[in-house]
Amino acid sequence: MAVTDKDCEYVADERSIEPGTYDITEYAPAKQAIVDYLRARLEAVLERWPGRPVLMLSGGVDSILIAAVLAQLRTDVLAVTFSQDSSQQAAEETRVAREVAHALGFEHHVVAPRGEALEELLGETVDRLESAEPWEVLSGAILVAVDKLRQEHGADGALITGAGADALFLGGKTIDATAEDYLQQWDAQVRRGIEANFTRERFIPDFYERLIAEPQRHIQVWQTHEAVDLALRIHPRVTRGADLTQDKELFRRIAADLGINPELVQTTKNPMQVSSGGLDAIVTLARQQLARRAGEKTYSDPMKEPLEFTVARLFLAQLEDQTRGE
Repeated sequence: MAVTDKDCEYVADERSIEPGTYDITEYAPAKQAIVDYLRARLEAVLERWPGRPVLMLSGGVDSILIAAVLAQLRTDVLAVTFSQDSSQQAAEETRVAREVAHALGFEHHVVAPRGEALEELLGETVDRLESAEPWEVLSGAILVAVDKLRQEHGADGALITGAGADALFLGGKTIDATAEDYLQQWDAQVRRGIEANFTRERFIPDFYERLIAEPQRHIQVWQTHEAVDLALRIHPRVTRGADLTQDKELFRRIAADLGINPELVQTTKNPMQVSSGGLDAIVTLARQQLARRAGEKTYSDPMKEPLEFTVARLFLAQLEDQTRGE
């Protein structure tokens, strides 16, 4: 299989996304096709970037599956997890990532900036992106932090991520398996996801160029023409089980077949901005800032009051600054 070694391909900008055929209706050929694709993609990337590879290992099944295939090709992988451990889910995903890395023989590091370090990282990311959009800032901050660690460890190979799998295999989405047109619904959602995500014309078109010095090193494994073609062939009942309720069941089965402890592939994954604890950490920083500002002159503790009070305080603080001309 000839697969690109590029960082990613903006598929939606280069062709129209035609309806899928979904002709792969059994697990065995689907597994073979997925493993063949991942192996060919990673081999091409590693040939282009022969230095030590870095894998962004979140603890979700997308990156776990890539890790399982990557382990067949390289043993010197530096696996990195960004986590604030500010929630039970974040702590659990960090545990899973650590155990997967250990089982595969990868060196593993957790990037977990706190307090002033986190505030500095977020400020740097906002400055580079010239945007305060939370989803963009959080994903950008994770990339900046991981790339810095890559450089600190002298890892001069590719920076590999599982980005794009959610769009292709409807991660986190729901489909009614009892509907007569469930296949058409699935197909429509997949194609919308490709058109929305596999394009350069997103919220910040030069997102990666703003964040890292060598954006071509940042490999989005699933964002290719070949991956799109494959996703449009695998039947949703293979991807998610007969009732379509098992999110990425296909990935979980393949990872287990490749030797990953089945317990470790059952973690339910939210978007990394949430699962990493990043959003919770920003809320905590906001509460701390408001607590310092309010001092003793407040009816309730900004660190403990309901979140809507935090939002109201931030808005009113902004009005106060505008009134003072700050």
